[in-house]
Amino acid sequence: MRKNICMLFCVSAACILSTGCNDIANDETVEVFVEYQLQTTTATTTSSTTPATTTTTTTTTTTTTTTTTTTTTTTTEDLCRPFIDMDAKIDPDKPMVCLTFDDGPSERTRAILDCLEEYDSRATFFVVGRNINEYSGEIVKRAVDIGCEIGSHTYNHVDLSNVSKEIIEKEIHDTDEKIFEQIGRYPYWFRPPYGAFDNESRMLIDKPQAFWSIDTLDWSTRNTYSTVSIILNNVEDGDIILMHDLYDATVAAALEVIPQLIDMDYQLVTMSEMAYYRDFVPESGMLVINMHPDGVKYYPAPAISTVSISAEATNTTYTETTTVYENKTEN
Repeated sequence: MRKNICMLFCVSAACILSTGCNDIANDETVEVFVEYQLQTTTATTTSSTTPATTTTTTTTTTTTTTTTTTTTTTTTEDLCRPFIDMDAKIDPDKPMVCLTFDDGPSERTRAILDCLEEYDSRATFFVVGRNINEYSGEIVKRAVDIGCEIGSHTYNHVDLSNVSKEIIEKEIHDTDEKIFEQIGRYPYWFRPPYGAFDNESRMLIDKPQAFWSIDTLDWSTRNTYSTVSIILNNVEDGDIILMHDLYDATVAAALEVIPQLIDMDYQLVTMSEMAYYRDFVPESGMLVINMHPDGVKYYPAPAISTVSISAEATNTTYTETTTVYENKTEN
């Protein structure tokens, strides 16, 4: 059919062109009719509608998150442990002494810490809770950082032998919390202000308690020479030396005796370190006076009929006229 249409169209077009373009006026309309015959073909379109099935696949992703919770059970015992630097080069066979400072912290404590650090030595500081604040707390932290020990000396420097049970408990608790805020642990040792104590107060305080074997009387004399002389003329292996880091004269004395004690072959250690290396385990309520190598001298804990001693301490002797015990070891 397409071939017939093309032939008819060509013949008609040829007739038109033969008339020439000049025979058509500008405004004339020439109508050209092209006749052709189409063969009619009936097309049958079959429309098939297939329902479209859409399959939606939903993938559920389950994410399992495993949360591991590590629970660390911290007991009071963990937070109230002895201050012992196991990395310190302490020779248990060499002489050692405990320098102890009461009533701080104060600005003067810094100079003592500088000297201790310079000579790789340690001391024990029995602090008063009310003296610990944001500023002085940095001194307490530094003391611990260089290996020193922090002990409790009550919150208000109270004579515990003359106050109620409630006041004693509050004094100890408040000081413990002040110390904990700064160093993340509680003090292991306690020292009674003025050296005043009785059985009731000792039973209420769940800590070993530190007395002293050399009292420098620095709080009274405020004299550097006197303090230095008392220490150097009386010191023995295992002594506990009492000073106060509140006075310029005491600081000057400390700066003098620290290198001199080291020259005398003494190691300057904390209370806990000396007890550890003397194989002595102090009990709560026990009042320790010294830790001499031939026997630790102490007041036993009240209401305790037997005294806990180390494995190497074979004899426990005491006099019936006093309550002072000596934990003897055989040579």
